[in-house]
Amino acid sequence: MSNSTLKEKTAKGLGWGFIESFSGTGLTAIVSIILANILAPEQFGLVGMVAIFVTLGNSLMDSGFSGALIRKSDVTNKDLSTVFYTNLALGAGIYAILYAISPWVASFLGYEILTKLLRVLSLSVIIVSFTQVQKVNFIRKIDFKTQAIISLIAAVTSGVASIWMALTGWGVWALVAQQLSKQAMISILLWVFSSWKPSLVFSVRSFREMFNFGSKLLASSLISTVWNEIYSFVIGKMYNPVQVGYFVRADKFKSLVTQNIGQVVQKVGYPVMSTIQDDPTRQVRVYSRIVRLTMLITCTLVMGLLGCAESMIHVLIGEQWLPSVPYLRLLGLSGLFLPLILASVNVFNANGKSEVTLKLEVIKTLLAAIPVTLGIIYDINMMLWGMVAVSALSYLVHAWYVSKEIPYSLVRQVADIIPFFACSAVMGGVVYVIGNAIELSPLLTLLVQLAAGFVITVISYEFIYRAEEYRDIRNQALKVLKLKK
Repeated sequence: MSNSTLKEKTAKGLGWGFIESFSGTGLTAIVSIILANILAPEQFGLVGMVAIFVTLGNSLMDSGFSGALIRKSDVTNKDLSTVFYTNLALGAGIYAILYAISPWVASFLGYEILTKLLRVLSLSVIIVSFTQVQKVNFIRKIDFKTQAIISLIAAVTSGVASIWMALTGWGVWALVAQQLSKQAMISILLWVFSSWKPSLVFSVRSFREMFNFGSKLLASSLISTVWNEIYSFVIGKMYNPVQVGYFVRADKFKSLVTQNIGQVVQKVGYPVMSTIQDDPTRQVRVYSRIVRLTMLITCTLVMGLLGCAESMIHVLIGEQWLPSVPYLRLLGLSGLFLPLILASVNVFNANGKSEVTLKLEVIKTLLAAIPVTLGIIYDINMMLWGMVAVSALSYLVHAWYVSKEIPYSLVRQVADIIPFFACSAVMGGVVYVIGNAIELSPLLTLLVQLAAGFVITVISYEFIYRAEEYRDIRNQALKVLKLKK
């Protein structure tokens, strides 16, 4: 594949990847905002307390086979069918385990309703097991347009269902319905849009080949899940569902930016990096481009989010959620490096070095013991500051390992991201000062902050730091506007 073709395919994949991620997740976030105005923080907290088990179940069900299929250059129908039936078997088995342990989880955390919540939410493991192979096929083709359409439809249908349930008094079950109905709709539509159907074949050889590579990705995924979800679990055990609710709500806002960007970069970057796995020079060019573009978008959105956090929370979900503002600001800082960490993993996995990915996840999880310990000994704020420090340190460790894999030094990597961080930090600081200086209604304050943030960002990249990545985004936006006119 030529450089121009690869660049075009990557750009198209990133474009539709962002549309797919932010259309589906963005609509889901809007629905969550509506639900937050209807339901109590405690109800969000109850769901957040068992989220770690459902997420772990989904990671176990996949067992790293998706990553193995994406990387494999000559995938056969036998490979796909083998993974499909393996996922189904694992999904059923994992659901049975989660069903059995749910009373113990409820007893440990001290809330009886968690038994039913975990048993119903865990059905998502079975639902997802039907669609992993179909999703992999779209990712291999870097076809995120179809996935964007699917995500959009699923977000709308699940949103309507959950809002209706919340308004008619279903309480916490409205949140459960939102998750399950979205997964079910995605599953149905992936089957409708996919041309692939499983054959009645299972290859032990294919299973072993992919598991040898995928098992390390599985271990990495499990460790990453624990690292991401353990905080809600600890807060639920040490404190109460209300504080978990504030934490979960703040984390959702943060994840809307950082997690979505990270997932898009990982999904698009992995197949692209895999196609040039034997050319380190091209990998450096592609990867450095991805890093700079990722940091431009992430820093701008995160710093803007931190600056206007209070007015945004007040306007979107109401005064009763204002205690989550300090959580959001610290979680935003801790999530700033997540997209870069996920992007770096593509380098190792694309080059067949899944053992490096596993090693890094182990290091990251060991570091996570620091904020967890702080949360147990002191309070939630100390835990959040610990998360910020660990996130920055984890990024540096990942970047150092990248420099050992491809000729892209740690110093150069840091130098590439500092200008974006500096420009965005200034913007976020000004937005924050504006919010504290003016005396307007929360809505007007938010609008003024957003306008100021936009103007400062444009001035920064038009006249101070003229990044090529900014010009590309600007030019593409202008093209779209001209087409509309």
